[in-house]
Amino acid sequence: MKKITLYIALIFGWAGTVLAQSKKPNIILILADDLGYSDLGAYGSEIATPNLDRLANEGIRLKQFYNNSICAPTRASLITGQYQHKAGVGYFSNDLGLPAYQGYINAESLTIAEVLRSNGYITATSGKWHVSGKGKSLPWDRGFDLVFPREEKNADSGAPTFHKTTDSAGYPLESSFSTELINRAAEGFLDQIKGQDKPFFLYLAHTAPHWPLVALPQDIAKYKGRYDKGWESIRRERFERQKQLGIVENGTALSVADEDIYDWERLSFDQRQLWAKKMEVFAAMVDRLDQTVGKLLQKLKDNGQLDNTLIVFLSDNGAPAEDLVRWFHGARLNNGPVGTVGSFESQSKNWSYASNTPFKAFKDYTYEGGINAPFIAWFPGKIAQGIKKGTGHIIDLAPTFYDLAGAVYPKEYQGHQANKLPGKSLVPVLLQQQDTVKREEGLFWERAGNRAARIGKWKLVSTWPSYKWELYDLEQDPTERKDIASQHHEVVSRLSTAYFRWARDNGVVDFAELERKEPVSMKEFRASKTQEIAVPAFRF
Repeated sequence: MKKITLYIALIFGWAGTVLAQSKKPNIILILADDLGYSDLGAYGSEIATPNLDRLANEGIRLKQFYNNSICAPTRASLITGQYQHKAGVGYFSNDLGLPAYQGYINAESLTIAEVLRSNGYITATSGKWHVSGKGKSLPWDRGFDLVFPREEKNADSGAPTFHKTTDSAGYPLESSFSTELINRAAEGFLDQIKGQDKPFFLYLAHTAPHWPLVALPQDIAKYKGRYDKGWESIRRERFERQKQLGIVENGTALSVADEDIYDWERLSFDQRQLWAKKMEVFAAMVDRLDQTVGKLLQKLKDNGQLDNTLIVFLSDNGAPAEDLVRWFHGARLNNGPVGTVGSFESQSKNWSYASNTPFKAFKDYTYEGGINAPFIAWFPGKIAQGIKKGTGHIIDLAPTFYDLAGAVYPKEYQGHQANKLPGKSLVPVLLQQQDTVKREEGLFWERAGNRAARIGKWKLVSTWPSYKWELYDLEQDPTERKDIASQHHEVVSRLSTAYFRWARDNGVVDFAELERKEPVSMKEFRASKTQEIAVPAFRF
């Protein structure tokens, strides 16, 4: 009888409800910050990530899983299941004077914590929040029982700040390192929850490996000399591993390099050493992030919480293009070697070019390198194992969690009409009933004038300030090498019509109308993505 019930549930897409009938699952959502598509071993990297690789090998990896290309808009969609404009964070955590761009989550966009707490869950979050512009919509006001750090400034910030104690050379101590502090708080929440007869939802939002590049010396030492061969060699090596793993198809070609990527062979020895050091520190940050995932798994096991826990891991966007030397006039800000607490360095476009292998472009762009990031789901005995196409989006996670938890999504919450969920449950993909999310209406993006639409295999892209649409066939050209818009006018017309309909329904405004309101800091950020050929201003 149970087998018949499960079979019927699978046919009608209600498998999550069946899974939830026995015991509601614990859910842990782990978000990395500025981690590129190929920065994990399970996605082709040389960086040591054994714990995340274990989750990937015992669970599901998706080849295509989309975000909103940059921090705050991604987090708004992730935590609500809404497109970011609908949630009120269409630009960033800045108020640009319109409801879709107010910089904080609106009351009509319910958070995962609000919905799951209403359905019997204990809710907790540790790390970066970044969707509380103007000090509104703070995590403890949006459904979370347990919050770290619990200060308004840190919740509002794009990067929670902690007092760092250092060794004699200026490197942080493990006891004060941000990645460790965020994870340690999450482990403390698990101890508090232990023994309670309720499931839990934990949103663990790390700041690593986002700049500034600061890491523990023992982690940096592991990668000494590893990047002396340069970004082009690392990119080729990662690409070959991706093909061996099955992350990319054998017939795939690497994307065309941006014209301003430096030629490693033309750099001097000193310049190469300076650049290699930056990637050594970045790798150390990813390595430590993975180590804390291992500690979290051990805590779950020690507490008897592991067996009924779904863990989802992803990144908020692709690796970044910003060059902090130019953006922040780094010579004035760097008070120590890269990797130390006094330094203020970024990975920069050249190494991000390797991090986003095999894709084109970077964070803040709507090409695949900006919006396609690693996705791992692990739930032994409950979901399948393997690598799937997926074509999921962060708006799909809320309905997936509600499906698995058997949670009711309310039409009204605290006197407000709840926005309908635009995403699709990933349960059919996780249970291996489907290779991809079935979505006839497509997916859409807009961030600071950068736009995209995807329906089926077709993807439209335009990059601000150009309004010109480019068209790519992602089945034949997943790395967006050849714009075929001129050959398919009907497809361009169909997708652009769908995009403008979506934009209207979600309150998207032409960026030309908003640009004058853009904060000066963000104008500098956008300008920083075009680098100058110059010796970096950091030391090693």
